[in-house]
Amino acid sequence: MMLDAIDHVHVYVEDLPAAAQWYQQLLGFQHDEAFADWYAEGGPYVIRSGAASLSLFQRSAVAPGNTIAFAIQATKIPALLARLAQFTLDYKVVDHQLTWSVYFHDLSGNPLEVTCNDYAAATPVMVAATQKQS
Repeated sequence: MMLDAIDHVHVYVEDLPAAAQWYQQLLGFQHDEAFADWYAEGGPYVIRSGAASLSLFQRSAVAPGNTIAFAIQATKIPALLARLAQFTLDYKVVDHQLTWSVYFHDLSGNPLEVTCNDYAAATPVMVAATQKQS
């Protein structure tokens, strides 16, 4: 088993404060303070309700649609990268300074993300992967 769970879903919204309030009032989502600095620096506004997490993005040029982000343990990253190479999928490794993510698309062009929240453990593997992409 390579993936551990769905980590979060990207949701692109017209009015971010209104969307956050709507999700809070209807479904009990609360701002995830662990990502407050990230939002202050221009990242998504992360909300959580139990184990469910959404990353709210202000919609600009992004067409309606969502990105599904899966969680992975740092020890499983090499197998993921090998599988992506085996399937000759183009992918991008991104250091979010809090998490590491690998972005790619499925056969229909839907965006996917695999993210590791154990930043320290993932860093050596992801730095090596980033250097290979250069």
